Amino acid sequence: MICFDASEGRFSFRAAAVVIYREHVLIHKAASDDFWALPGGRVELFESSVGAVERELFEELGVKCRVERLVWHTENFFEHEAERCHEVANYFMVSLNDYPHFEPEVDFEGVEEDVNLVFRWVPLGSVGDYDLYPKFLVAGLKGLPDSVRHVIINECSCIAD
Repeated sequence: MICFDASEGRFSFRAAAVVIYREHVLIHKAASDDFWALPGGRVELFESSVGAVERELFEELGVKCRVERLVWHTENFFEHEAERCHEVANYFMVSLNDYPHFEPEVDFEGVEEDVNLVFRWVPLGSVGDYDLYPKFLVAGLKGLPDSVRHVIINECSCIAD
């Protein structure tokens, strides 16, 4: 996985899926977390971010998907568990070949080797009721752009200009 720790903090390269079905978006979290994110994960070395999304959804949900288009390319600066983090991420519109456990706002389990994952289908109009990160997604999911947007998120004032 493209992730490394340095004295200043942690860097990671992530790919995420925007999965919308029946006006609901699929979100997930580690069972131990108190916040939500879009499904996906870290890109592996010599893997495309499209390939990472396809791999992660298959590993975590057991479903194949079709990556339709890149929606956001982000540079995210934040703190997690008292560590400064620098994340570069690509967010893709994705269609699933099968839509698992479609029951709105009811948790279902995913599969991850070392983390218990919880998934949930959330109505697009209720996304703001969730502690969803990065925060730009709350508004972004309600008004998806027609073309790729570059987004810089600075939640910890740690950008070195």
